[in-house]
Amino acid sequence: MKKIIDNIPFLRITAALSAGILFGSLLQTINYVLYAVLVLLTILLLWFNAYYKFKLAVFFGLGTFLIFFVTGILVFNLFNIKPQLYRNGKFIATVQEILQEKTNSYQSVLEIHLFLRHDSLFTTNEKVLVYLAKDEKAKALQPGQTILFNSSPQLIVNSNNPFEFNYKKYMERRKIYRLVYLPSDAWMLTTHDAPFRISVFAEQLRMHLLSTYIKQNWDEQQLNVLSALTLGYKRGLDPEIKRTFASAGALHILAVSGLHVGILYLIITFLFGFLKKQQTGRLFFVLAVIISLWAFAFLTGLSPSVKRAAAMFTFVVVGQNLRRQINIYNTLTASAFFLLLLNPNNLFEAGFQLSYSAVFGIVYLQPRFEKLLFFRLIIVRYFWSLLTVTVAAQIATFPFAVFYFNQFPVYFWLSNLLIIPAVTLLIPLGIILLAFNWVPFFSVIVSGIIAYMLNFLINFLSKIEHLPQSVITLNFSGYELALVLVSLVSILFFIEFRHQKYFKSGLLFFLLFLLFSLGRHTVDLYRTEIIAYNYSQQNVLHLISGKRNYVISEKAFNESDLAHRLVENTVVGLQLNRPLYLTFSESYNDSVLYLNKGAIIFDRQVVCLQNERQTMSSPFIPDLIVGNGEVLKAGRENYSLQSRFIGSVKKAFRISDNKATK
Repeated sequence: MKKIIDNIPFLRITAALSAGILFGSLLQTINYVLYAVLVLLTILLLWFNAYYKFKLAVFFGLGTFLIFFVTGILVFNLFNIKPQLYRNGKFIATVQEILQEKTNSYQSVLEIHLFLRHDSLFTTNEKVLVYLAKDEKAKALQPGQTILFNSSPQLIVNSNNPFEFNYKKYMERRKIYRLVYLPSDAWMLTTHDAPFRISVFAEQLRMHLLSTYIKQNWDEQQLNVLSALTLGYKRGLDPEIKRTFASAGALHILAVSGLHVGILYLIITFLFGFLKKQQTGRLFFVLAVIISLWAFAFLTGLSPSVKRAAAMFTFVVVGQNLRRQINIYNTLTASAFFLLLLNPNNLFEAGFQLSYSAVFGIVYLQPRFEKLLFFRLIIVRYFWSLLTVTVAAQIATFPFAVFYFNQFPVYFWLSNLLIIPAVTLLIPLGIILLAFNWVPFFSVIVSGIIAYMLNFLINFLSKIEHLPQSVITLNFSGYELALVLVSLVSILFFIEFRHQKYFKSGLLFFLLFLLFSLGRHTVDLYRTEIIAYNYSQQNVLHLISGKRNYVISEKAFNESDLAHRLVENTVVGLQLNRPLYLTFSESYNDSVLYLNKGAIIFDRQVVCLQNERQTMSSPFIPDLIVGNGEVLKAGRENYSLQSRFIGSVKKAFRISDNKATK
């Protein structure tokens, strides 16, 4: 065990750096004492190195760990320093991204670099999320153009509904803290020269390449899928196509990341692999691979996932072409180490965690799976290898996928047998079309082949989606995720070292996971809860009794409404049965709920809408009055609703077991 760890030196320092970043995210302060500690530890480590003795090895290792631990804290806090947040003046900002069309607006990101107040001009470097009123003026706006506006951006806040995505924290990880809505008359184009940003230049190039795809005779689904595959442009994808790909276990191909960069790496290796036969040619091969990988990252707008994948494969190709023998695990952890140094927020990104766990599964598990069976036919061996790659990656990413997405696609192995070869062809075909679209006859043939393949791929995945039990809904808490991960690591240690203690520890942690999960689900069986969602369009109540639950709203809503997504988040998060949807104007009665035209009796509590209060008959004295963005207490004095939860509902209002909570 020690020998293996000694062969992966970057594993230890990356673990220390990661622990420091995690601790720094909880500390969230820059303490100058840490600088002194870092300097002192470095001096001590240099002293240990000068007078190194075997008996000091423990102190040397501890000192090294502490140095990178403190470095992780400092790196995180320095990277996440908030810019100066100016307000009440005029702002000059540059459009950073291609505009994304929403229902009533266009969304993009602005970089504010100048702020004018009275006669004073301040320089800044703040990114803000912008929503522009939908009109021809906004539609014509492009990345790199500079605008002037005087509306002060507002801090991004969450609605704080149960189990909702923490959008505020997600944007903070991108160093975006505020947003602004600009009507048509609130902004104007300027001729001010914006600072050069390579990311903006990449967006401009990607926008130009998208126009080539738009000119093809494809339907909207085909256009959006190929744009996502080759250019990383996912903003045009509709929710239905995302659901189809997710249910079939193929959602990962719509996010340009390690799979796409890996395919490009294999293509380049196939084309230029002959250069590796000579020492000089090996250098040209490495340069060709690195240039191609980062050119592809540039074409896809330099998205974080592509930059991570390009950096990972850069380390791999450099390591593999050194004269001395290299350890692939050390190469991977080295790439993770430098990525975390450059952007410590990577540690908290689902894509970062999924990428490295998938690569580990492919490197470690896939060769072992492939050796289980041998086939003489080359084509059978190819598909067997493809199947083992898919299964290995799925096993390694399973805990993170369930934790973040709350589902497991049952037929992932079947869909990936087709989509990986299809994507391997579609990516080079898409790039060829971009390069040779000026050749009339040739471009028409390539465009037709792409359209046929995309149509077949979408229909195939749609059929998989509709297979019985295509998706299993699962839910891991943070504790359950940790127990599953430790259990899997213990089993991997057992496979590697064949020692019983690892197998026993794996079973122990898995048993703890089962007990923890059983306890959580047992408690949920006796759950009684009322949720008033923080939703501006209408009043929506969610009444939960064990696994049974009811959703009561002022008017019916469909699956595309935000209210439906809020309810689904709660249903999945608490693993409830399918809810019964009702409206306040209906009448309904069972052993749990009584509803009669606005009057609700649930768990011995009477709830009504504010505008229905005057029409209620005397037996129905309300305990809770919901309406106009407020939850008010009324009626019985013995109801234990704390006064601090009365008033404006800026967070979703929840009553659980007769206690008010947020």
